[in-house]
Amino acid sequence: MSELYKEILQPKIIDDEFEGKHAVMHMPNMRAMLKCVHENKYLFDRVGEKDSEREEWTYGKNIVGRDNLRRALTIGQASDKVIRLYQKLRSEMDMDSRISKFVGKGLSCKRKRVVRDDGDDLSMARLMGGQDQYWSTTERKSQRMNVRIGMNMAISWKHKENDFARLGATLALISDVLTKMGYAVEVLAYNFINYSGERDWKYLGISIPIKMSNEPLDIHRLMSAGHSGLFRDYMFGLLEERYDSDSSMGYQCETTDTYKRELNLLHTVEQRFCKSTDQAIDGLAQTLQKLADKPHWFKG
Repeated sequence: MSELYKEILQPKIIDDEFEGKHAVMHMPNMRAMLKCVHENKYLFDRVGEKDSEREEWTYGKNIVGRDNLRRALTIGQASDKVIRLYQKLRSEMDMDSRISKFVGKGLSCKRKRVVRDDGDDLSMARLMGGQDQYWSTTERKSQRMNVRIGMNMAISWKHKENDFARLGATLALISDVLTKMGYAVEVLAYNFINYSGERDWKYLGISIPIKMSNEPLDIHRLMSAGHSGLFRDYMFGLLEERYDSDSSMGYQCETTDTYKRELNLLHTVEQRFCKSTDQAIDGLAQTLQKLADKPHWFKG
């Protein structure tokens, strides 16, 4: 194994006084995660035979099989199911007054030309005309602030493809709205579980950046985080082959404050809070209200 992979896969241990011991790993990006798993053969071997119920449980019905999943995650391809859910969420959002009052307002990050006593450019017309202020410069009305949101892909065995798809659709919708409001959005997908295995950890978290703050918004790439196989194939492989998990692969749990601080998340998309379209819309409305209340770091 290369030194780079050793460094990436080496757990950072956070032993919180109140929430217990966390083992956390940060992948550089999706491609690096895929390359790491395949080159080091951290492959889960119980994904199911072709056309079996187990295979459907692992991958769903849209992007089936490891090769197809790997291709979809590499190019940022969303399944038809996630796309349909995203369209439904957007339609519901457009009719929600709690959200519509924010959409279209946003942060003004536009540059404006102003005239003052000093500046970057001299206006000869104003100077020759005897006016006091003959320098001009460009100012921004407000700063484009970074906002980091995350989606916990780890949900229990009883959930199906539709539940994963709703997570991906919700993540994409929130990212889209915040971007249009003028925020520089950074997006993470992460596997956060109540660990069960040979190590003395209480929790384990593996994060994968899907979008950096300086990258353009790619809705389909964000929605691709909602592929069930990302968790039930690739994360299971890492859990079993690298982190000595038992056959349960850990248990679904809510993201702890310790892990939220580690990832510096403003908002988390979790299955518990978006079991339905209504809950997903409620979460978006609450996030927009948080930002509208002018956080202390906002300079506007």
